[in-house]
Amino acid sequence: MLHNKLIEEVLRHLEFLEKIRRRGVNWDDVFELYAVLHALQIHSQSIIDYLLHTCAVVGIRGETPLKCIASLASAGLLSGEEREALRRLVGFRNIIVHEYGEINVEKIRQVLEERRYAYVSEIIMKLHKELDARGLLDP
Repeated sequence: MLHNKLIEEVLRHLEFLEKIRRRGVNWDDVFELYAVLHALQIHSQSIIDYLLHTCAVVGIRGETPLKCIASLASAGLLSGEEREALRRLVGFRNIIVHEYGEINVEKIRQVLEERRYAYVSEIIMKLHKELDARGLLDP
């Protein structure tokens, strides 16, 4: 149940970020910048929550997001490249949440323009399908 709700949240924010990217962002407008930051924050947090929930349901050690990601990779559920992308996502989310005043707008622009959020969404969708195939999604 929670797996599916979190996937819906990831996809909802993926769609929103795609819409923003296609429309274009006035990076000098603080309201538009904050809209992008908030969408990226919720998107990232939904992915992190999905990973932590997966570790709990599957019985894999993962007290923190980074430990969970490492454990999922050790269990063969994530490739090395996927593990690194998710580790970067955790760091990125931490910057958005804890260092609002220090955010580099150019880096945020790159994340949006290069669609980095889409890649981590693909990783989670792939993991979701694998969990479903193994009968490991929560009821």
